[in-house]
Amino acid sequence: MHSRIASSSSLTVCLLLIPSAFAFDTPLSPEAIREAYFLGQHNDQSTLSFFNRYFRVLPKPDNGPYIAEVEVYTPYVQIIEASRRRSMGYSAQQAEQDYRHHHDKLCVRVRIDFTETYGTLELYRSAKSDREHSAVDRPLPDFYRDFRVGLSQRSGSSREDQWIAPLRIILQPSFTQTSNHYPFIPEDLGLFSYAATDASSYAYASANGLVYPTGWLVWLVYDASDVASDDAAVEVITTDGQHISVLYDLSRLR
Repeated sequence: MHSRIASSSSLTVCLLLIPSAFAFDTPLSPEAIREAYFLGQHNDQSTLSFFNRYFRVLPKPDNGPYIAEVEVYTPYVQIIEASRRRSMGYSAQQAEQDYRHHHDKLCVRVRIDFTETYGTLELYRSAKSDREHSAVDRPLPDFYRDFRVGLSQRSGSSREDQWIAPLRIILQPSFTQTSNHYPFIPEDLGLFSYAATDASSYAYASANGLVYPTGWLVWLVYDASDVASDDAAVEVITTDGQHISVLYDLSRLR
């Protein structure tokens, strides 16, 4: 556990979400599983509106990387996502079996965009020799060097903010700067996750040549039993002095 680090240049985004009849809680009851299943089966505007309560877009800084958006996926939300992807031949009984088969996880997604002053795409459009030459004055972006990302809550005993240890941190390339709900597909996290440490990892072949990422998707995976149904902050600390703290009231989330 690590205490929250103070920063001289910090931005706090307090997000008190819409009240819900039930707080974030685990394990889910059979009734809650069925509710989530049917909401996913509807897959209409009511479903999209539900996701809006878990998703936030953040303001862009004047300089440095852009911490663009944060989204939280509770076990309830994950059932909705699984249901909406299986519109044919997927029953409420199967949804409950799938849920019982896996331990409850709380997942957090943070999208970090490259900007004109951090991770400029021109670095990737150069030839390899040019890129290496440019890197002398402008190092290539390195997530593990440049960022600290986590979820913190106030300790019941000390009443101090402490970071919760994640089960996994997964890093993926992002190829869009359009902000909206991002579907939660667990299979993709296993298939396409990677930890990039050199420039060659950033270029991906496609039918039309090379596709260059516009930033990172950072996934934090937690054991839901480690997270209390209380205030929690998704925090991002950068080496250029930004400290983003996005506050969720989990007692108001499903």
